[in-house]
Amino acid sequence: MPKSQKYYKIKFMKYYIITHGCQMNKSDSERVATVLREIGYRPALKESEADLVVVVACSVRQAAVDRIYGKARALAKLKIKNPYFVSVLTGCVLPRDKRKLAEKFDYVFSIDKISDLKSEILNLKSNENDYFKIKASHSNDFSAFVPIMTGCNNFCSYCAVPYVRGREESRGVKDILREIKGLAKTGYSEVILLGQNVNTYNPKDVKSFSKNNPYKDYFAALLWEINQIKGIERIFFTAPHPKDMSDEVISALALPKMLNYLHLPVQSGDDEILKKMNRNYTASDYLKLVKKIKKIRPNISLGTDIIVGFPGETKKQFQNTVELYKKADFDISYHAMYSPRVGTVAAKMKDNVSRQEKKRRWNVLQKLMEKNTFKKNQIYLGNIVSVLVDGYEKGCYVGNSREMKRVRFKGDGVIGKMFNIKIEKAHTWILEGEIAYDK
Repeated sequence: MPKSQKYYKIKFMKYYIITHGCQMNKSDSERVATVLREIGYRPALKESEADLVVVVACSVRQAAVDRIYGKARALAKLKIKNPYFVSVLTGCVLPRDKRKLAEKFDYVFSIDKISDLKSEILNLKSNENDYFKIKASHSNDFSAFVPIMTGCNNFCSYCAVPYVRGREESRGVKDILREIKGLAKTGYSEVILLGQNVNTYNPKDVKSFSKNNPYKDYFAALLWEINQIKGIERIFFTAPHPKDMSDEVISALALPKMLNYLHLPVQSGDDEILKKMNRNYTASDYLKLVKKIKKIRPNISLGTDIIVGFPGETKKQFQNTVELYKKADFDISYHAMYSPRVGTVAAKMKDNVSRQEKKRRWNVLQKLMEKNTFKKNQIYLGNIVSVLVDGYEKGCYVGNSREMKRVRFKGDGVIGKMFNIKIEKAHTWILEGEIAYDK
């Protein structure tokens, strides 16, 4: 950061954070906001009003990195108007990209060195060198992201996360429970546990688990502990890896405060492609997991991620993915057209599926999902679902059910509170209803 920029009026300075990527990146942004508020910055409503813009980047796909370069050019124009303007880059950024982008941003830092941002701006010495020790400035007062681990040891051939986040590191049991109990005391009712491979949670302070905790699997044990916290009513986690879904973790899905939704990325339904992706399970393994999960929670909603057009994927192999989709009976899925990411193993493979064919395959899955989602949503007609209200749009309150179905209703709702809603209409992407008052 240029030494000529002195922040003698820092209490009047404003920040704006741009977030790309997953929920972990969103949690990163909340921690960045905490650091900036601690040193006197206040949030700006838009980036053009800010004195400091932080881009929390995603480096998983090349298209996401390309957007960062485009944003850097736009931020350079703000510097012309504001001599005190500073641009900062953090998040998931490969070393190769950091070197190139260092010329386009005033400051680039690794998200696990978040306290360096405070030191760089004010030349402060900080004892908070641990990413997990930086408290988040949550975006609302009823639902909070809580990272429990970071990094990944899997090295899926298409993914850059192990290179930008490093190896897996789990947060202490005591620290997590202390944070969640604090959230509960201040009125939070929902927590979303985060990690690149959340179900490999492996803390050092395992003796901190309660003596009467029934689970040996550490992640399942953590879910049980959080279920005991008074005030927390909804617990969700993302993103688990299928190969690490132990029987105990599956059993823990039935704990009373767990949401009735699981997001379990499959990526492909073909064994050869899964092997090339280094996913370490087969299509049959995945479907057996789904069967186990639905035995524990028969009405659970299931979501997934799928990559189409992976190097060498034939039409027949893609059709295997379609068949797995139908058997797993997903409620929702997120599809990505494969794009090579420099530095990953897959980038060395021949990207021999045309853009046109990738788009066709994407459309096949999209149409299948929309048809399936609409069909599955019909089961909610006439039934009552519990909804945590998170917004108000066009005269209606909106929120997510425990199945992560989007619901809207009219009436005397309250943002941040839960309501029982009787569903009267079921569309593809939203359910509509009215408050089910107790008689």
